[in-house]
Amino acid sequence: MVHQLHDGMTVRITDNETVSEAFAVTNGVKQRCVLAPTLYSLMLSAMMRDAYRDEQPGIRIAYRTDGHLLNSRRMQASTLVSSTTVHNLLFADDCALNTVAEKDMQMSMDLFAAGCASFGLTINTAKTVSTYPLNKPKQCIEENAYDGNCTELVLSITLRN
Repeated sequence: MVHQLHDGMTVRITDNETVSEAFAVTNGVKQRCVLAPTLYSLMLSAMMRDAYRDEQPGIRIAYRTDGHLLNSRRMQASTLVSSTTVHNLLFADDCALNTVAEKDMQMSMDLFAAGCASFGLTINTAKTVSTYPLNKPKQCIEENAYDGNCTELVLSITLRN
């Protein structure tokens, strides 16, 4: 179905009011295509599953699916409580790697880098940062590196409305 939406796609390029001849597009998706974020998410999820298959760095969460999501007393019961490890959070074309301990961040970055390499993806080190909570002194944070390049350390991220 996805193939049919893009099969036979052609484009023209306009430069200084000069329009090129139409030519076939053989890879990628149409700009502003609603499928692009879905395809990205599916591809990155497959890559992350492959990269983290034997390792467990991330944030472990417990949850219930019986309609009592916010009832913390019910979370103490061992029945109907499931748990999972959240390795990453995806937003648009960004990916946040999650770890609880500083020592896990380097392992997580190494796993992510290996996964990217096996899928033919390149990490933009200029846009890669490491964040840590405000209650951790900076000297406790090890420099995390990818491919020999240290990532920028950011004290915290503040979300604004």
